[in-house]
Amino acid sequence: MASALDGQSISPLTPHQDCIHVKYCIALCLLLPLLSCGPPPSPEVLVGEGIVKKVVIPDRRVVIAHEDIAGFMAAMTMSFEVNKPSLLHNLNPGDRVRFTLEMTKLTLYLVAVDKIAALNSVTSQPESEIEQE
Repeated sequence: MASALDGQSISPLTPHQDCIHVKYCIALCLLLPLLSCGPPPSPEVLVGEGIVKKVVIPDRRVVIAHEDIAGFMAAMTMSFEVNKPSLLHNLNPGDRVRFTLEMTKLTLYLVAVDKIAALNSVTSQPESEIEQE
């Protein structure tokens, strides 16, 4: 048996064997990234309430003046991209809505929106309807 240590060369691979090794290396290089990655993490689901300020159908966006979204952001007016443009068709400025957001490391989409009844605060009622103490 020939050894590189005794000064004799080791026989090279045949072209067929060399081709097989190259194919295995390519396959391994393509599979390693797939094997090292698991399924994408589930998006974080957030729920908020607010007033629709603007609907921009061509941009797939709705602007909402929303209340605090617990653990995510303080109350503000913000534009949200929707994942389905059909969500925008029944919305109008002034609508009070409850909406659901899905957030990943790379995206934030509004994925559901429902109109809700407007709240009548004491400050919005006519004086004649406020009980006198």
